[in-house]
Amino acid sequence: MKKTALILISALSFNANAVSWKVYGPCDEKPVAQGEAVADLTKSVGDISVEMFDQNKVPYIGAAEGFNSIINTPTGMDSIEIVSDTELRAYGWCYSINGKTPDEMPHKIKFNAQTDKLIWFYAYTTNIKNEWQDDYCSPAYWIKAKQFCGK
Repeated sequence: MKKTALILISALSFNANAVSWKVYGPCDEKPVAQGEAVADLTKSVGDISVEMFDQNKVPYIGAAEGFNSIINTPTGMDSIEIVSDTELRAYGWCYSINGKTPDEMPHKIKFNAQTDKLIWFYAYTTNIKNEWQDDYCSPAYWIKAKQFCGK
């Protein structure tokens, strides 16, 4: 009897996974929100992110396919920084899993294990003279743009 109960508990524990998550905004190298989410590994990163944001009252605009805003960051033209007559930075939300930024949208990716670590971060890419210059997902807190962070 005990052996059967142990197997049942183990099987139930195997299906209930906790993925750790953090959200980094445009100005601070410390997360503005974080926690652990019980994750159904058959769901996408996008679906789990929506559930996680809803459960933790993290404001967002978007869906499992991607997010235009998290923590009330600007969208549209307000998310463009004009650096000079020939340079601009475009901002948006990127994510990484275990330190790697996938090339796929979050609704196309699934977690692999209960130990996975999800990070959502406000990011930028730079355009100079109509040419994109850098990685499209550079964390915005690296430069702390005045239009988002002041001073």
